[in-house]
Amino acid sequence: EPAWQVAFSRDGRYLAVCYGAIEPCVRIWKQQSPFHEDSGWILDATLTGIQTRTIRSIAFAPIRTPLILASASFDGTVAVWEHYPATNGALVTASAKSPSGVDEWECTAQLEGHESEVKCVQWNATGSLLASCGRDKTVWIWECFLP
Repeated sequence: EPAWQVAFSRDGRYLAVCYGAIEPCVRIWKQQSPFHEDSGWILDATLTGIQTRTIRSIAFAPIRTPLILASASFDGTVAVWEHYPATNGALVTASAKSPSGVDEWECTAQLEGHESEVKCVQWNATGSLLASCGRDKTVWIWECFLP
């Protein structure tokens, strides 16, 4: 299945890839060791079930903790996902498919307003604003209240 876009988290430990021709989803890959760049990557989660058409654009918020990811879909929506890592070795039940079973990604907002496909999302430098643009020739600026 073709990938539309890739995005690294600010710390470089997570890589998000968006898809959509067969199943609209974002796959999150996690670097196995933060201390060795060549340590390999494992699938951390597959974010599905919120957006119903191709996910065209993704962007991590420019904050360190928690990880926040926005995704733009051809269904006209922008989804905002928040990462909840397990602490103290505790097992967390995942909202998104998580093969590792220790992290959780939850859709905390689904933004609607575009009249057709959303083509791109991008955060400002502080993560307080999220911009989206669509095929409807509009740009939306969303005010975000990040933790």
